Amino acid sequence: MPDQITSTKNPIVPRFRDAAVGKAGDVLLAEGVRLVEEALSAGRRVLEIAISSRVQEPALRARLQASGTQVFDCSDAVLDRLSQLETSPGIAALVERPQWADEDLLRGDLAPLVVVAAGVRDPGNLGSVVRAAEAAGASGLLTLRGGADPFRDKAVRGSMGSILRLPVRHGLDVGALLGFARDHRLRVVVADGRDGSDPEHTTVDLARPTMLVVGAEASGVPAELRAAADDRVRIPLQSPVESLNVAVATGVLLFEARRQRG
Repeated sequence: MPDQITSTKNPIVPRFRDAAVGKAGDVLLAEGVRLVEEALSAGRRVLEIAISSRVQEPALRARLQASGTQVFDCSDAVLDRLSQLETSPGIAALVERPQWADEDLLRGDLAPLVVVAAGVRDPGNLGSVVRAAEAAGASGLLTLRGGADPFRDKAVRGSMGSILRLPVRHGLDVGALLGFARDHRLRVVVADGRDGSDPEHTTVDLARPTMLVVGAEASGVPAELRAAADDRVRIPLQSPVESLNVAVATGVLLFEARRQRG
């Protein structure tokens, strides 16, 4: 067995820290036993593992060794240094980032449901949107350029592994988003609660091929996307509440679409 890495200046530390903030190319950081297991179960290539001797997971260690993953035994000081959490869970992985084509986001569905996160800047919220999209059966998710990166560490944790399975493409501009909808004959439905005259979400047909656009709680959906919408919807709220967290609102809308689709 190789010697334990005890120096916080070891080259492994910047590699993992760069992956956390999206500076390691097509590699993302997954921390914790659950996320590492999710990566393996999703068929993602786990490139490197930093693990503490206190993590007693013989079955997981065997899976990692069988997959050809490079396993580094690290001291807790090293794991704390490379971790993005206040206290390291004792295991962190560099995972090959999924790559998806247009066809993957449609999944061969006769009525695909593609979510667009437009201007969602909080990575934790974005991760929860990804999780809600997978849970409700959306076919894929796109993000508008300028929003949070769904493959950064906080968003990966917020998705609880969904980012490893749901087809997601990051950083498209408005023209590319609308071109995607046009090319694949998706009806653009924008959820924006600022206009009280918009129809309620239960009255709009979400069973057709749909691109559902959601925005950040504070700023909403950019004007260019609102103007291009085929339909605009709102979720009726009990006063004095004026808005919902974007992940909560996305879940409400997606499960209404699922209800309509039977």
